[in-house]
Amino acid sequence: MLHRTSSRPLRTGVLIAAAAAGALTTFASPAGAVVGDPVTDGSYAYTARLAIGDNLRACTGALVDPSWVITAASCLSDDPAQPQALTAGAPKWKTTATIAGKAVDVLELAPRADRDLVLARLAAPVQGVAPLALATTAPTAGEKLRVPGYGRTKDEWLPGALHAGAFGLDAVQPTTIATTGQNGAAICKGDTGAPAIRETNGKAELVAVASRSWQGGCLGTPATETRTGAQSSRVDDLAGWVQQVRANATARTASAVYDPAKQTSTVFTVDNKGRVMGAYNINGQGWSTWTPISERPAGTKPFIGSPTALYNPATAAIELFAVDSDGLMWHTYYLADAQGWRAWTGTGTTKFSGGASAVYNPSTRTAEVFATTTDGPVAHAYYTPGMTDWSPWANIYDRKFNGAPSALYNPATDAVELFAIERNSTMYHTYWFNDGKPWSDWLPLDGAAFAGSPSLVYNPSTKTAEVFATTTDGPLAHRYYTPGMTGWSNWSTINGDYRFAGAPSALYNPATDAIELFATGRNSFLYHAYWFNNGKPWSAWEALGDWRFAAGRIPTSLFSTSSNTVDVFAGGADGAVNHTSYKPGLPKWAPLDTLSGSTLPTS
Repeated sequence: MLHRTSSRPLRTGVLIAAAAAGALTTFASPAGAVVGDPVTDGSYAYTARLAIGDNLRACTGALVDPSWVITAASCLSDDPAQPQALTAGAPKWKTTATIAGKAVDVLELAPRADRDLVLARLAAPVQGVAPLALATTAPTAGEKLRVPGYGRTKDEWLPGALHAGAFGLDAVQPTTIATTGQNGAAICKGDTGAPAIRETNGKAELVAVASRSWQGGCLGTPATETRTGAQSSRVDDLAGWVQQVRANATARTASAVYDPAKQTSTVFTVDNKGRVMGAYNINGQGWSTWTPISERPAGTKPFIGSPTALYNPATAAIELFAVDSDGLMWHTYYLADAQGWRAWTGTGTTKFSGGASAVYNPSTRTAEVFATTTDGPVAHAYYTPGMTDWSPWANIYDRKFNGAPSALYNPATDAVELFAIERNSTMYHTYWFNDGKPWSDWLPLDGAAFAGSPSLVYNPSTKTAEVFATTTDGPLAHRYYTPGMTGWSNWSTINGDYRFAGAPSALYNPATDAIELFATGRNSFLYHAYWFNNGKPWSAWEALGDWRFAAGRIPTSLFSTSSNTVDVFAGGADGAVNHTSYKPGLPKWAPLDTLSGSTLPTS
């Protein structure tokens, strides 16, 4: 196979420092904390110092998830006065967030259209720092807030330490709040994006994110300017948006399944209306347009992330699972009985933080689904013909994980293998034999740190199970096990000069006896590498065209037996589901195209 392979507006920012005197200023600046007291006790460790470009701008932000910082969109917009013009995707300038002394690159931006606000995804999760929780009750006039930041002070252009000040809340608007600094506190250049925090009984909550201020008392501000008022963007009503961004940004683009009985490939995704959509291809004859897969019951929440599909040979059904914005898992299925897709039904009250992984065990004729709960443990449910319904969810021990787990049935060992990445970025593994014993203990596959989710593949030619994942510094690494080995191999990188922005997708291609591997680079191109069982190393990484893809979206790959075709689906930077394919006899991969009729969610 050939592979190619008041009376005046607040100022809008340092970047428009030449704007009319007295205009309220955004605090994005080439230097830069809140005029207030230095923070010396380790408080506000979740506050981030943002460096944008080569000394182009500096801002402040807050860690709201191990992999996400919230800040002001004006920090990263071409024109800080127009934060709504900031587009989703990779930042225009190299951007680094320093949190608790650790610098991490920003890979992806998810801005809000209705306020000066953006979520920034980090290249690796921040360990040892508790994220700042979003407030869930609306701010009220008269409240006292604290604002920590890294901007200028009264006498420092480049303060080396975090400062914090007290602010009184003056007024509340639908998307903003107005505050005034107390005891000399003011928000200065470099404090754009700083968190406005409500502190109650020792509990801190993020109420808003700094956007504009008068900068009275800040170094560089005219002495005639004494006002310390500021405007900040509310976040207390955005918990659902934050959850949706987190779930969508690092989910698979889609889930694909091949039905051998009907010789049909089907791909599923969640569109920008929160519906699960499907498209199909019968025996390689071309893809249909997207159509909804059953309607959600009235009053239920929209789906987020990506669905999970499985073909169940025991029932000749396609099983489909999806998580809604409340974290609840739903299930539907399809049989070739002219009744179409069944109505979505809930699977219980367990809540999940991401997508699922499903596997069929032919030894027990059981379909199983696995997902990470919001509390952290991986839970599973199963169905075997003869049962009246799927089992309840049950945790597989209490170890806590990030992201979706990955499962594989290993024919060489007659075991279900399960992998997940712990919150310290270490990958763990457990397995289950059909011998009456429980799941094995979670065992670390240490030696490397990972971001995202693992991808698994079984190679029947070598009787080898392999696991692939993206390391926190960017290269892809893999480990393998073949019966007779005393344990899994060590981690090794696959052409380690390449850096990737999300988890990979791997499959075994029986038409060519090769393992195919796909991942999105930090440059937003879709890359491919392959391995034959011929003693040679992995191929070089090769870009599959020059289209740009969503940095965190995991590609989806599928092999269709009836047409000997590998199909790959990846989320475009514009929200579309893009596609390419290859089968033996073709000189190269097909040109990238777009499956029509639906788009992925956009922020």
